[in-house]
Amino acid sequence: MATVEELVKQYDTDPELKKEVDGILADGKITMKEFLTFASDHDVDVSLKDMPGIIAEAKKLGLIK
Repeated sequence: MATVEELVKQYDTDPELKKEVDGILADGKITMKEFLTFASDHDVDVSLKDMPGIIAEAKKLGLIK
């Protein structure tokens, strides 16, 4: 099971993961379905309670508005 931190590091070096994430963020938002599907597809150790923090971090990084 991957952690959020591990995926963030992988994002910097994995063009396929970057492409997938960029596709999710293309509309400037993250839906609950996108969040849960991504977490499931990548076996990420994250819960819905973590979603607000992840969205805040994505905004801080300039990935979404």
